[in-house]
Amino acid sequence: MYEKLLDEALEKGLTVIEKYPFDSPRIRGLCCDDTIAISEQVETEAERTVILCEEIAHAAHSAGNILQDRRMERRVRERTFDRLISTEGLVRAHLSGCRAAWEFAEWFGVPEDFFCTAVENYRERYGVLAYTAVDGINYAVTLIPTLRIRRLRAKRSGRLTTPTERTEEA
Repeated sequence: MYEKLLDEALEKGLTVIEKYPFDSPRIRGLCCDDTIAISEQVETEAERTVILCEEIAHAAHSAGNILQDRRMERRVRERTFDRLISTEGLVRAHLSGCRAAWEFAEWFGVPEDFFCTAVENYRERYGVLAYTAVDGINYAVTLIPTLRIRRLRAKRSGRLTTPTERTEEA
């Protein structure tokens, strides 16, 4: 994914400096005009992927000095979650066999703490349950108390039901 993001940045006319020597260790990435800098202290490709994706979003959706604009930071962070993970992506990863947070993180190519933060953000945004379709099949993504993914089946009435509901009514 990191390579795709580098290609996208190039297509958008952005210059990416991958190992920039920032004075502060707190700065991991920065976007200024048409240049994105990633700190030399970023060691893993997974972390570089997240930082680059976020800075590309800043380049596309931000203007001026936004360091004090928490709403803009939150919107950019949500766009990054949706781009790198998404509810559809959660289902695809689950169908590929992912069950633990570290497995999902590895499947998406992001750090585990980023994955957990994304799931927490989805809980805040969607509440207990999110619905999504993957390859024409509907799924329920339960976010509270833990991440759980279930395929929905259609009843004769046309209403969607979970496998649990279907067996209880039979």
